[in-house]
Amino acid sequence: MRLTGMGFGAAGMVAAVLAGTMSSASAQPVGVTGCAGWQTDTLASGLGQLENLETDGNGGFYVSGADAHKLYDVDASGNVTVALDATGGPLGLQRDGSTLYFMGRADSGAGVQALDTTTGAVTHITDMGGNGLLRLPNGDLLTTWVGTEGGPSAGVTRYDHDTGAVQPNWGPVPRGEGLALSPDHAAVYTDDLFTGQVYRIPLNDPAHWTVVGRVDGLLPGDDDLTAAADGSLYVAAHIGGSIVRMDPATGATCAIATSISPGWNGPASVRIGPDGEGWALYVSAFDGTLRRIRPPADVDLAPVQTS
Repeated sequence: MRLTGMGFGAAGMVAAVLAGTMSSASAQPVGVTGCAGWQTDTLASGLGQLENLETDGNGGFYVSGADAHKLYDVDASGNVTVALDATGGPLGLQRDGSTLYFMGRADSGAGVQALDTTTGAVTHITDMGGNGLLRLPNGDLLTTWVGTEGGPSAGVTRYDHDTGAVQPNWGPVPRGEGLALSPDHAAVYTDDLFTGQVYRIPLNDPAHWTVVGRVDGLLPGDDDLTAAADGSLYVAAHIGGSIVRMDPATGATCAIATSISPGWNGPASVRIGPDGEGWALYVSAFDGTLRRIRPPADVDLAPVQTS
């Protein structure tokens, strides 16, 4: 979540939340299962403002240190190395084999770049900036625009992998933060920092997006989100300091983890990654910590297959 260049009204709202004048408690409505029994532990800490994360293919994670302008690689044992010094961010991360796509801040001019994790070579892909980043199965890239970056774009922008064409506001939602692909590859989800709403954008008809649910609280501060193969969404409520499970078919939500540095230092990104023979959620936060959240036995946390 980046709030660079926000107007007075947005800044005032966030300031009020950080001062503790707004509530962001998550609801526990009937109809959502798998909400209790999640266990949280810490894998790494002291890394500054951690914006986004992506699996590294070796049991660990790449993590973007937005304030330090570094890409970190945290292995399965919690050992941290610097994979790249990256000016202008980095923010969103997406990996395809040995290629790690990363995006600079919208106001930095860095755009989207690709790191060859084998050779260390960096290639500039496109000038489009933003916040969230998603690589579609066909190679196209999507980026989100929170609405506070001070630029002309809005909603979700699409980059055509074959032609290099950029379509601003391809998905014309009011604002976008994180991005997640639906299990059937028919749609993407994004969320709204200010309203707490989660939007579904059909890939074949992006103009007809819909609201599938909302994270409870006056300003939970929706940041990144991810989808599981069973259709469940997991949303990082940055200001509220929680990870929220949502059923996009009904909009029902529940908190599976709370008190993760609520306020400015809360969770920024959430991903599904390997955990031994199973799967767990991994969370990066502005308090400099990478956390693992293990599900209860009755939750199948397999990730969405992207190929």
